[in-house]
Amino acid sequence: MDYTEEQKRILAHDVAGHACILAGPGTGKSTTVIALVTKLRTEQSEVTVKLLTFTRAANLELMAKIESAGIEAVGSSTVHSFAISVLLRNPGTSRLPEPIRIADDREWDNLVKPDLASRVGVPPAMIERLKNEMSAEWESLAPDDDSLVSAELRGRFKGVWDVHREIFGYSLLSELPFRLKGALEGNPTLDIGHLDVIAVDEYQDLNACDIACIRLLSERGVTVIAIGDDDQSIYRFRKAHPEGIRNFPAQYGATSYPLTISQRLGKNILEWANYVIAQDTQRRGKVPVAPAQSNPPGACGFLVFADQDAEIQGVPRLISWLRTGDRLVPAEEILLLARTDVLCSQLKSALRNASVDYSDSKEALDILGTRPGRLLLNLVRLMSNSQDSLAWWDLLQSTPQIGRSAIDAVYNVARAEHETFGSSILAAHDNGFASVEQKFRAKLDRRVSELLSQIEGIIVPDEALWGNWLVEQVNSGRLPDPGSGMRDLLTKLDVYQELATKPCTLSHYINRLEPTVKDFANEKTPGKVRIMSMRGSKGLTVKATILIGAEDNIIPHKNADEQEERRLLYVAMTRSTNYLFITRARTRTGRTARISRANVGGIRNQCRFLEGGPVTQEDAQAFLRQLPT
Repeated sequence: MDYTEEQKRILAHDVAGHACILAGPGTGKSTTVIALVTKLRTEQSEVTVKLLTFTRAANLELMAKIESAGIEAVGSSTVHSFAISVLLRNPGTSRLPEPIRIADDREWDNLVKPDLASRVGVPPAMIERLKNEMSAEWESLAPDDDSLVSAELRGRFKGVWDVHREIFGYSLLSELPFRLKGALEGNPTLDIGHLDVIAVDEYQDLNACDIACIRLLSERGVTVIAIGDDDQSIYRFRKAHPEGIRNFPAQYGATSYPLTISQRLGKNILEWANYVIAQDTQRRGKVPVAPAQSNPPGACGFLVFADQDAEIQGVPRLISWLRTGDRLVPAEEILLLARTDVLCSQLKSALRNASVDYSDSKEALDILGTRPGRLLLNLVRLMSNSQDSLAWWDLLQSTPQIGRSAIDAVYNVARAEHETFGSSILAAHDNGFASVEQKFRAKLDRRVSELLSQIEGIIVPDEALWGNWLVEQVNSGRLPDPGSGMRDLLTKLDVYQELATKPCTLSHYINRLEPTVKDFANEKTPGKVRIMSMRGSKGLTVKATILIGAEDNIIPHKNADEQEERRLLYVAMTRSTNYLFITRARTRTGRTARISRANVGGIRNQCRFLEGGPVTQEDAQAFLRQLPT
């Protein structure tokens, strides 16, 4: 391809030194980095390169590009996956229960959180606050005390938490970089593998702990290439801040390489988005992203509806217009965005009423959460590790005849004997559960025997396309049927495994299943528009975007950081190449009127970030009436 002068300067970089690539939306950062890696591998085949990304979806995209480019010996993973891979390579250094087992969302919500709440003596909502406070400290590397949490409660929670997680053997995803940092600091000879260059994509989304880990790697002689855009830093909730990438050149003595020519964004769309982001007073004199001459013009509209019902009902009309005439935008190239779940929910209802097909990431996750689905997943976990405590806990708790008291009986035995819940289950089963109260013995023994018999005799290969393999076990009757939806989902997910770092064991596959489903559900599905939050749209490219609810106290959201809210809007506006429609309502009633609890029932003001911009408001009904039917 023909590279721009900016891209050519990056390709000429000497990887003996650090680099910072500041790349605006659509400026070809991934293409440029892949080209740099290709050149490096061609000229210096002995150099080992690792690509790190923040999200799994971005990692899968990078892996596909690496594969299509035919580059060998280049690994790609998320920051969290890299952390766990190093910790697994160095047993005993993580200070986590081993084997390392991450509790998924449903296990946290349905098992861990309510059980901790009962043991600490507080409502589950308070456990969520305590967990968030603890995670914030891991991420920011400084105490971040919640004003609603007393010192006494914090101490009680910590004591229960330490025992609870040892017995049930779980860890949280948010603590992995923190544990890697501790391992790197405390073990000068820690085995990180052969690593010469590490390229970190979406660097602006790293928090203080992530950045500290990267710095510790650089102190071991690893060259760091930071890639990202401070204008797209939108993860303040996990303590990320745009200052991370802004300060990188000075901290590392790195060469800065800006990419300022967007290869895809419509010219009018980019002008509108640039107007919004230019209002960020914390930016440091950045050159605005400019469109390439070949970019489409980009059609924009700022439509004002009388109320939320008219706004929601107008969206299917816009979709119909985009899909017909000389536009012919495929449904999968249309993205519907909203700031809140409430607005997303109303959009889904309007699309169903208008017979517009849409994809919903929650539907796929709901399939994993069905009782037959959880049964299969937990049995597979036991096939990978017969002592998986969370799997045993979930399986027993979902059994009607077994209640909380029986679970507590095994928990107390495990605590007294300094064992895990899973190992105590198996040991107790061998002696007829003699160590627990007699009234629980028969029920526990019978259920454990039933579950073990369901996986007995199944030979697990070292490698396989695990989705297809599991469906084969179901079809042959060796594993229980989780339903057609789950079978189809498992088969579809094999494409992700083929892109993933090989070899992939069954344990790796099942531990990555929930996050992989989240990524899969957000991908384009032919014939279906996509609905998601503004934050969830990051990294996507489509032909048309419709963003609803552009009103103060929704965008920007009340009590949120205003600069980040502006960056969030900028991210949402820069997803589309050809069409961008932003809508708002003059009044709202019902659930949407209570968003941010501001101006309920009164006249609502347009999003302040759009006021005075190059696209002016127009009456939505008048606009829709003039559209051809």
